[in-house]
Amino acid sequence: MNLVTALRAGGVSALLLACILTNAGCQRSLLAVRESGDAHYARGEYAQAEADYLEYIDRSPARPEVHQMLGNTYLATGKTGLAREHLLLANTLRLEDDKIFGDTCEALFADKKFDELNRLLKARCVDRGRMQDYMLLAKFAARQGDKDETQRALLTAAKVDGGMRFEPQFELAKLYASIGDKQQAIERGRMAYFCDPQNGEVQALLTELGQIPGPALGVVPTERTE
Repeated sequence: MNLVTALRAGGVSALLLACILTNAGCQRSLLAVRESGDAHYARGEYAQAEADYLEYIDRSPARPEVHQMLGNTYLATGKTGLAREHLLLANTLRLEDDKIFGDTCEALFADKKFDELNRLLKARCVDRGRMQDYMLLAKFAARQGDKDETQRALLTAAKVDGGMRFEPQFELAKLYASIGDKQQAIERGRMAYFCDPQNGEVQALLTELGQIPGPALGVVPTERTE
């Protein structure tokens, strides 16, 4: 009885038999590799996640979401240069993806590539000019300690938004409060309250500033034209 006949007689499945006969083991599907990597990443098992994502990229190099996850894995383990490399590639492959762009900015910030980060953020504001683009520029300007740039970006975000959403107003209120400009902090806080009177963070900030939330507290944002 030869090996094949013996294995079949023993009830070995066709799939397992194929694996044994190839001497190379069964190659996982790309979906299985990605799911394994994501599961390891979610559990904080970064070495295993890295191995899975590298296997995936070796077999299918041009998948931006996998470069993104590998970059985030490197970011989580402090390998900021590798994180930057893979996230920049992911961003190049999928320029329209806001999550990939945000993760790319995080990698550039972690790797202390501030000039490159700021160029990327400002270019996106010029190219797209959305409220969220200016809000992201403001976020990273604040993390770099540039309060002037933070203010400019938030004011532009509020203008682009037309004074409709609370986020730019609220961030402006927090910025002014942080630099001791209570009058402007209250004014912008009241505008944020007008946009979203049920928001607990807005209410808490206004209370800290000595204001009593209520129907008369909200004021129309200066950027609102309707």
